[in-house]
Amino acid sequence: KYAIKCAQRYVREELLTEQINEFIQKVSLPKDWADHMLKQLETDESDTAQSDALFAQNLKREIVELESKLDTLLDVHLEQVISRDEYTAKKNKVLSQKIDLEQKFKDFERKGNAWLELSRKFILTAHQAENVALEENLFAKKDFLKKHGSNRILAGREARVDFKKPWDFVFEFKEKVGLDSIGFKTEKASKGGDFQKLFPNLPLLDKIRTFFKENPNADF
Repeated sequence: KYAIKCAQRYVREELLTEQINEFIQKVSLPKDWADHMLKQLETDESDTAQSDALFAQNLKREIVELESKLDTLLDVHLEQVISRDEYTAKKNKVLSQKIDLEQKFKDFERKGNAWLELSRKFILTAHQAENVALEENLFAKKDFLKKHGSNRILAGREARVDFKKPWDFVFEFKEKVGLDSIGFKTEKASKGGDFQKLFPNLPLLDKIRTFFKENPNADF
């Protein structure tokens, strides 16, 4: 849970707006981050196109081979080479394998590269979050937190919000590498060396990609 302390006993609208702005900025992606991530996703899309095509081709081939086995089993049964019980047992085994592969193929077609588009959409949305923070529309700001956060409360002298996944990845990552809410280096980041040189090795994009691969129906 992330909190910003308020010196006032009661949170005025101006101060509340300031706190909300900082919350939103903490999960916004700086332009250089977003550009680098989107460029990497383009490379991912190119790399996965061939592997996905090969995966689908192999599944189809295996399904055809199992269909051929079923035909062969039926032929040898009709020719009374194997008993009815033996035919039934072998047929059920092959049929089960065929059904499993067909379901795997359907799942593959349904999901496809959904994670790529979801990752791309999230990165663009997170980059645009800075605009939400800078504009004067308080309702838009509250709507942003309502959609992407949970446990939004005013407790005592501080406003609090928990970010949903994958938004919390951005917050935690910016904290880890030592960037403030709007993407400037803190003292921690300065001690860590040149951020531009470190960025390609940082794991934020991997966490985002993995999240959407595991959650293709995620609503962020």
